[in-house]
Amino acid sequence: MHVNAAAGMGAVSILQIRETVITALYPAADLNGRFMRSLFQKQQESGHVQNAENESNIYGKKGEGMAEVSHIVCMGILILASAIDIKYRKIPVWILSGIIVAAFFYQSLWGGEDVVFIAGGAAVGAAFLLISRVTKEAVGYGDSLGILGLGIYLGLWGLVEILAGAFFMLALCGAFVLAVKRMSRKCALPFYPFLAAAYAIWVIGEIRI
Repeated sequence: MHVNAAAGMGAVSILQIRETVITALYPAADLNGRFMRSLFQKQQESGHVQNAENESNIYGKKGEGMAEVSHIVCMGILILASAIDIKYRKIPVWILSGIIVAAFFYQSLWGGEDVVFIAGGAAVGAAFLLISRVTKEAVGYGDSLGILGLGIYLGLWGLVEILAGAFFMLALCGAFVLAVKRMSRKCALPFYPFLAAAYAIWVIGEIRI
């Protein structure tokens, strides 16, 4: 009986010790579990942030690349239109339509310009179309449609800067030609070469900035 009682006391004491140890270690284990879960969540969040930054950098580089390509394409179209304008004083409808469609296409897929400024640029082009109608093409419809396309492509402020440069160069050239008496006041200068030159200067300025 004494041996059995001792054995029972030993069993009880072992169970008590086990419960005591578990009770003492449970808060530490629970704290450790919470810490590990928190650490895992932070790692996941940092991984998501890193992935988002990488995606942003990728899309940003793609956007910059498309902007460079679009500048080259636009410059090529303006040079082609300038050559045709110098020789024939008339721009084919397919070139003008291509400029406008390409501008819409670019803004729909890659353009970062605000919709308000795009609408403002288009409004300037529409105003030039109205001027062409009112003045019976003192400003040709071809010039106005080209301005409309550039307004959609560049937005309001880019278009205003390019038009300011184009009209400034046109005025200087006109004054020079009149001064040397090589043309009459009724003779018209082709506008697209000045538009192309102003656009080239604007692009160079944007690259340097």
